[in-house]
Amino acid sequence: MKKTSLLAAGLLGLALPVQAVTPAFTPANVVKAIVGEAAGDGYAVQVAVACAIRNRGSLKGVYGVNAKHNATEPAWVWRQADRAWTESGQHDVTRGATHFGNADDVHKGTFRGLKLTVVVGEGTHKTYFFKA
Repeated sequence: MKKTSLLAAGLLGLALPVQAVTPAFTPANVVKAIVGEAAGDGYAVQVAVACAIRNRGSLKGVYGVNAKHNATEPAWVWRQADRAWTESGQHDVTRGATHFGNADDVHKGTFRGLKLTVVVGEGTHKTYFFKA
């Protein structure tokens, strides 16, 4: 009986969705998120991403905080992201945006129902910012 119960409990555990843990909203984690989301997109995009994260007030759904490439980014990228976080507290360049993504996200309809507030960057580094 115990073996059956353990097996059933194990199978039930496999069927349940895994709940992602949202990292704490700390400056260190926000800088990780900025690096993960916009390391190669230029300073203006990094500031805008920082503003949107600041407006959101949470790292929920901000996948860059756990980006694999974060571990290989050079020190200057981290310093730049830290500066972007500081600057985002001075002026909101996104006009209240809480969400951001690239052209593929826009074409897929990821932000359907949200209002486009600004587009920052150029070419493949263009990022779209939205709010409710």
